Amino acid sequence: MMGCRIQHDVEGELDIIRFDGALDTQSFPRLENIFKHLLEGQRHRIILDFSTLDYINSASLGALIGFTRKVREKEGGDLKLAGLSAKIAGIVNLLGFDKILKLYASVDDAMEDFTQAV
Repeated sequence: MMGCRIQHDVEGELDIIRFDGALDTQSFPRLENIFKHLLEGQRHRIILDFSTLDYINSASLGALIGFTRKVREKEGGDLKLAGLSAKIAGIVNLLGFDKILKLYASVDDAMEDFTQAV
């Protein structure tokens, strides 16, 4: 695989994690480390920007489900996925994860949903 660049931005109460490349067994441990620090810091309003993500393996998607459940245990906590390509959205739908994960066309749409939930 070609690797993955992961960038973490903070916008007020929201954490936006942007991906560029492939999220697989090689790159997912870095994301897990970010998730760990977010939970330790009581940060549980998270948007994953997949607009430049080329590939995600099913194991990484499964781990996202587990993390989503953890953040949803916190008041107002949620994990939202934004900007999925047709290919990645197809994988999410095929696995039935669209029934658990919240998908948005853009980061702005996901941010707006967070502000409406307050």
